[in-house]
Amino acid sequence: MHNEKKYPFHGTGVQGLEETDPARRIRFCRFLLNADIDDAWFLKSILWTDESKFSREGITNFHNLHEWADKDSNPNWKKQISFQRQFSINVWAGVIGRTLVGPHILPDNLNGQNYLEFMINDLPRTPEPLFFWQLDRERRTHPLAYQIARPDFVGFFLWGRAKELVYTTEITTREELLQRIEAAFEIMKQEIQMKVTTTEVRNR
Repeated sequence: MHNEKKYPFHGTGVQGLEETDPARRIRFCRFLLNADIDDAWFLKSILWTDESKFSREGITNFHNLHEWADKDSNPNWKKQISFQRQFSINVWAGVIGRTLVGPHILPDNLNGQNYLEFMINDLPRTPEPLFFWQLDRERRTHPLAYQIARPDFVGFFLWGRAKELVYTTEITTREELLQRIEAAFEIMKQEIQMKVTTTEVRNR
């Protein structure tokens, strides 16, 4: 391949779009920016939510994971990624203003019915005034529906940072995994900044 001057490139995963999505997203962006101008508290009063699964295996994408060593020394490091005893935890969390809400543990077998029960009965009370609640569970038809992919801070900041803290070392029990998740959120609650839900959203 090198003789033919060919080089390897990594692909980028993107969200699948339907034919009507681009126009709806433009309308939503215009609405959001105008609402933000009219009301300085608008973006600070949206509860951005998402769910993620934490498993024993942890982060299994090792593309950018390296162990540095002397040039003539190969550490031949290994990491277990398959276990006979499996366990996982479904976690819900949200961000409103500069407040991190959660974590809330969801049922292992998550479906529409028990998610609805969670929203009605168990959703933590938000400490900030709530105008809108952004869900990432299904397509909505309401004119104020969230028509663009959720901001990167939910997928990358929230879960990326949480899993960075949780998977510092190997986890051997479900109880330990739960403790790590709760401890990670306590750290993140001190780290969250208002710009996450204002500046970042405006830029996007």
